[in-house]
Amino acid sequence: MSFFRDSFTSKITTAAKGVFVFIFGGGESEESRWLRILILVGALTVGLLVVAGLSAFFLTLQGEEQTMVPNIREMDIVEAIIDLQEKNLVPHLQVRYSSDPSMKGKVIDQRPAAGSSVKAGKRVTLIVSQGSIVNTVENFVGRNLNDVRTHLQTLFATYEPLLRIQEPVTYVFNKAPAQTILEQKPEGGAPLTGLTDLVLIVSRGPETPSVKLASYLGITFQQAVTLLARNNVPFVFSVSERSPGQTPGFVVSQTPAPGTDVGPDTRLELHIAAPEKTSGKLVFGMFQCSLPAYPVWIDMKLEAQSPAGERRVIFTMKHPGGLVSVPYSEEAGSTLILSVFNKEVYRDTVIAN
Repeated sequence: MSFFRDSFTSKITTAAKGVFVFIFGGGESEESRWLRILILVGALTVGLLVVAGLSAFFLTLQGEEQTMVPNIREMDIVEAIIDLQEKNLVPHLQVRYSSDPSMKGKVIDQRPAAGSSVKAGKRVTLIVSQGSIVNTVENFVGRNLNDVRTHLQTLFATYEPLLRIQEPVTYVFNKAPAQTILEQKPEGGAPLTGLTDLVLIVSRGPETPSVKLASYLGITFQQAVTLLARNNVPFVFSVSERSPGQTPGFVVSQTPAPGTDVGPDTRLELHIAAPEKTSGKLVFGMFQCSLPAYPVWIDMKLEAQSPAGERRVIFTMKHPGGLVSVPYSEEAGSTLILSVFNKEVYRDTVIAN
């Protein structure tokens, strides 16, 4: 053991002597020794720089201090930035519209998500609301209701709606064209702070003056349907057993009575005497269905399609909707088709008795 110790000591001593000789050199001039000293100092300086660079490199490889991303959603933007800076994180702002007006100036989303572990100095993207796409109610008075419906659907196609039309809409007779908005609540310019119902009063068009009701007594139900449709008189038919003296298939009573002054919405009720039963192809029946009560009168059409596929129009007229009850005499196996604005809404098949 003492041998190794003596050997190590000897090596250190020899190295020290070598350095001493290198610096001071035995018998060399003073200029040579200073040159050797400068060379040694330069080498030591370079060595220290290399060591410092390597240390910094390995520290970088080891990574910066880890931190956790805080939850800053729904926070005011200033508070959110302060929270991030306290965590040594760098905020990066993006703005966009949101569906909630109350979120203006607040964080509505963040990336990375809250709770993520990241390096200090990491950039955190904040999505900040610049308010809702609309913040006040438009003035819709004078505009067409259908146009306003389309406008609102388009406006809120990509955002939660803030304004919706309250149903049912109130309709009144007015000199303005039908479907024209006359009044609205809230009024134009009112602030939108959340989902709001738009209450509208809409024109049904000018009120038609009362007319004196014609008589439909003593004619066939086919003739009555043709005349009623031609005059756009809403009607409902019913069938009753024949009384003595009544003609099968003819109109035997009507309510209101002929000569009565009625308004445009009056629905005429007609009773017909039950037709004779036949052994032929034709079948008597009553086509019935219930439609919505339309705010404005719609174009109605009833057609009959034979088993061979031939299609025939029974009647067309303006109609307010509601109960539809029409007698028919058609070939068994035919299909009766009711359309509103040329769109089929109901069909029924004629079944043999």
